[in-house]
Amino acid sequence: MRIISKKTGLQAGAMVAVAAAGFGLISYSGNEQAQANSPAAYGVKGFDTSHHNSHPIQWSAAARAGYSFVFQKATQGTGYRDPQFAGDFAGASRAGLMAAPYHFYDTGSGAAQADHFIRTARAAGYDGKRPGQLPPVVDLEKIRGRCPAGVNNTQIAAFLARARQAFGVNPIVYTSKDFADTCLRGNTGALANSPLWQPRYGSGTREPAPVGGRYWSIWQYTENGTVPGLRGKADINVYKGTLTQLRALAHLSPGQTPTGPGTGSTTPPAPPTTPPAPSTAVWPLLKNGTRGVNVTTAQHLLAAAGQSVTADGIYGPNTQNATAAFQRSHGLTADGIIGPNTWNKLTQTVHTGSSGSAVKAAQARLAGYGNRIAVDGAFGPATRNAAMAFQRSHGLTADGIIGPKTWNKLVNGTKTTQPAPTQPAPANGRLTQRQALTQLAAAGIKAPVGRTSLGGVRARTIQGVIALKKASGCTITITGGTESGHSAGPRSHANGYKLDLRTRDEGRCVTNWIKTTQRKGAPRGNNARWHGTLNGISAEYVYETPRSGGVHWDITFI
Repeated sequence: MRIISKKTGLQAGAMVAVAAAGFGLISYSGNEQAQANSPAAYGVKGFDTSHHNSHPIQWSAAARAGYSFVFQKATQGTGYRDPQFAGDFAGASRAGLMAAPYHFYDTGSGAAQADHFIRTARAAGYDGKRPGQLPPVVDLEKIRGRCPAGVNNTQIAAFLARARQAFGVNPIVYTSKDFADTCLRGNTGALANSPLWQPRYGSGTREPAPVGGRYWSIWQYTENGTVPGLRGKADINVYKGTLTQLRALAHLSPGQTPTGPGTGSTTPPAPPTTPPAPSTAVWPLLKNGTRGVNVTTAQHLLAAAGQSVTADGIYGPNTQNATAAFQRSHGLTADGIIGPNTWNKLTQTVHTGSSGSAVKAAQARLAGYGNRIAVDGAFGPATRNAAMAFQRSHGLTADGIIGPKTWNKLVNGTKTTQPAPTQPAPANGRLTQRQALTQLAAAGIKAPVGRTSLGGVRARTIQGVIALKKASGCTITITGGTESGHSAGPRSHANGYKLDLRTRDEGRCVTNWIKTTQRKGAPRGNNARWHGTLNGISAEYVYETPRSGGVHWDITFI
């Protein structure tokens, strides 16, 4: 923003926005190359304002000029309220602009600042859910060239957790690489599931540098722009998406226009005279020692809520601690056990355009019901179609939106033949094809259906390959399971003890990990053998080069 505050002399340089659950601003991760489009390549434009802009602002003139959205300063620190916010928010909404407030992060704990922001936004009639309301924003920046006192990953996580609880929203981060590297010391864990809003000024066609390996969804490309209806200079932004996508994220149906703010009352509504009927939803109980796909789902959802946890399907001390932290931030009993109340807080509504760990959780569950979709954290047409098919088969409204009822059906497995993954494996230790595929999909492991059979595979074999993925960090593709054509024996493919893993492409990562971390043992034929232990499961690795081709790793899990 680069706005000098008359109150504190603060210079704005980075912002964090808070997105509605499933806000779904386009978020990129991985190793994409830095992009070189100019702002003109993106057609959805917006701007941001505060009391520093000359008032009154002619909001209708900005809307007529083609601007679609605006973010407006509401608060700063734990006590300051922008005197123009309430009027600006109402005026922009009446003019048909999609609007939301932002908070300037200053001295004070993240939780205290969030509470101040939430009270002020609600008082102006903002709840993040009315037609035309975009996610609120928190502005993180250096103060006179220095990082805000006490700012760190933990405090930001606390702010975002409070805002998420109040508005039912997920964080979007507007920040620069410099702020993340210096003020957060590179620890961007709290921002891991947040689409990014980034500034880059006066740089020709070069787009903002990625933060934590992730790219922008909104680009603030100038602080010296001109917006019809505003006197003086303005910050101008572009959205990396279509206007239709942005309208959907602002709760606007086709042809609908933004509504004005609500009443602004901060008093909770009076309780109904008749208590609501108790929920009949059933949720699995997860605690230390539980394993399976339900645990993986919960871990993805904890990560989506800003907790640092690995989705490995094992409910250990780290998951227990993350659960307790989540419970504390959401006013629940911090016992580290995931029961109905915690499930209800964890599940987030996701839909087309959503991204992040909550989407991965939903995709993994959908894949477990036979849907052939990628568990990539991006809610696109394939995920929507899978969600609609699941909803139709489970007596739900087939709208493709995964909300509370759909989440409960996905996790609880009602009206399906899917066994609860947290139940013990059958007495012979074997899994059905669906059980195996569900657990593998939840862990992000590929097993092409039609080329590989996993019916009758041992439970420890699946646990072992999941542990291998966690330990190596590699992408894993299974190319051989219990199908016929393999050598016989007591610890054979047919008996469910062996899996073949791809060696080409991403398999090179697996090869390097085995050869550099596992112990080299006795040879078998001309092939070398390695062995080791994965989460208490013994593993033996053989690099096979069959005459028929198809070089692969043959791994036995015991």
